[in-house]
Amino acid sequence: MTQRHKKIVIIGAGQIGSRHLQAMKSVSLPLEILIVDPSTKSLQTAEERYLSMPKGKFEHALKFQNSMPNNLIFDLAIIATCSDIRAKVTAKLLNSNRIDNLVLEKILFANGSDYKTIGKLLNKSDATAWINCPMRMMPAYQAIEKYFKKEKISYIVTGSKFGLITNAIHYLDHASHLSGTTEFEINTDGLNSKPISSKRKGFLEFNGTLTAHFSNGSNVSLTCHPEGNAPIIVEIHGNKTKYIGRESEGKAWLARADNNWHWEELEAPIPFQSQLTTILTEKILNTGKCDLVSYNESGKIHLNMLEPLRYFLNKNSKKKYKEYPFT
Repeated sequence: MTQRHKKIVIIGAGQIGSRHLQAMKSVSLPLEILIVDPSTKSLQTAEERYLSMPKGKFEHALKFQNSMPNNLIFDLAIIATCSDIRAKVTAKLLNSNRIDNLVLEKILFANGSDYKTIGKLLNKSDATAWINCPMRMMPAYQAIEKYFKKEKISYIVTGSKFGLITNAIHYLDHASHLSGTTEFEINTDGLNSKPISSKRKGFLEFNGTLTAHFSNGSNVSLTCHPEGNAPIIVEIHGNKTKYIGRESEGKAWLARADNNWHWEELEAPIPFQSQLTTILTEKILNTGKCDLVSYNESGKIHLNMLEPLRYFLNKNSKKKYKEYPFT
């Protein structure tokens, strides 16, 4: 019996979207993949990246187009645009097609009201949605989860020039997952008052230290230095366990009270998006579930982070922002 092709649409063929597409080549289910981007050049680059990947189990059917699909049914949609247009793109896709499962890139939306609007639309359309904060699904972090789950923890990240705000959502999501709560308060006192340009044109970033205090007593401290080449180091400290990870080296160290605080060295490779999306896609298509954060949960985490940042930006800037200029 011939296996039915699962239908996939990827909206946005830029840096992240093309990596999602690369991952599809290894999916062990037959796929029909539609890639949408207004830029023909971006579509060409995405196709080249897909073709550069090793041959998979199936020869998937690919279609590239500049316009949004209409009146189609998709088993999975991935929206990998920038935050400023993502809400508009999401609404258009959901209103014009049937989407069973949806994965959205972060930072989600630039306008605070969009979080509620899109949430209502998702409920109406009966689509299940997750946000691509993938630390929850990385094997290295899943392996240590049992030591910190729902404990009061101290979560510390330091490094140079890594894009503090665009990456803060990942660490806050992971800390939220470990702590078991989305309730936290952000403190912006340690941020440099002057924002810098993001690597993505038209968006902003900050350097300095961003801290968060969670309702269960956990604390997060994220520090991005404006100079140097210090690697990102992730530290998680609990009452009975300590973890230090050097993501760029794929190495980590774990010390536990029940092991006399002896440091164990662990292999902790950080998978590329072009690997993670293979796992993600297969799990969603086979089970209707995945390990990413749900839309509703992530919306709370996003807004708890973004509103204080917008307030801080407006306090220190002549220009007054109604939206969140981060992606």
